[in-house]
Amino acid sequence: MSRARFDTVAIVGTGLIGGALGMALRASGVVTRVLAYDADPWAARRAVERGAADAVASDPRGLAAAQVVVVSTPLDRVAQTCLNLGPYLSPDAIVTDTGSVKAPVVRAVERAPHRVRFVGGHPMAGTEGQGIEDADPSFLQGRPYLLTPTGFTDREAVAQVADLVRAVGMVPVVMQPEVHDRLVALASHLPYLVSCAVLLAAASEPESLQVGGPTFREMGRVARNPVDLWEPIVEMNRDHLLHALSSFRAALDALERAVAEGRSRPLLERAREAAQRTGRQVP
Repeated sequence: MSRARFDTVAIVGTGLIGGALGMALRASGVVTRVLAYDADPWAARRAVERGAADAVASDPRGLAAAQVVVVSTPLDRVAQTCLNLGPYLSPDAIVTDTGSVKAPVVRAVERAPHRVRFVGGHPMAGTEGQGIEDADPSFLQGRPYLLTPTGFTDREAVAQVADLVRAVGMVPVVMQPEVHDRLVALASHLPYLVSCAVLLAAASEPESLQVGGPTFREMGRVARNPVDLWEPIVEMNRDHLLHALSSFRAALDALERAVAEGRSRPLLERAREAAQRTGRQVP
């Protein structure tokens, strides 16, 4: 049996991702106890019932024993949650998050008067589901977990978070917050908006919504993601996302010209070659 390396890890925000991480941590053998804390007490209790935590922390004072605190709230609440929790935590506690945009969150936490040992994080995993009822540790397996330290980040804290990432079966990938936001604008945020655009275009011929194949259904799955989740992502990563949309528009224009001129094959081949490189670990 694996020897526990952490006595207590707290999950703050026991929704889809927080719940999945709690389940995976409890199964990993490297954590003795997982605590659940949520603004909705029912969600925290349900996390315990579903096996995502061992016990509920009823208020922030219950997190004082946590060596690592994972903040998995909605993106627009992450920074403030980290700052609100700071006074209740051990000075040695590591705080990390799961938000989809990093630079503004990292800046807000690092500039706060009350310093915490913060390591920005983003698990590149999930489903269109929502909440603790849809949490499942299997969707974490083998996926990248992006960590975004800066020059102010405690390197030992980064190493310990990376150890937890490996323990849940994910692959830690380290990059600067600004690089993260530029890359995920292309690899995560843009695909969501493109899926929305495809569904909006198809809706102009309502019958097409009923006859789509597997690819169309997959785009529908992406477009069904909660708007409340995506609106702050779009707002907080606007500049990088606008650049990604511009690049996409240029590629789409080139493809339209190629189709009109009967020479689509070279572009399709290039796209296929790019697709074959997806999923490879970032160096």
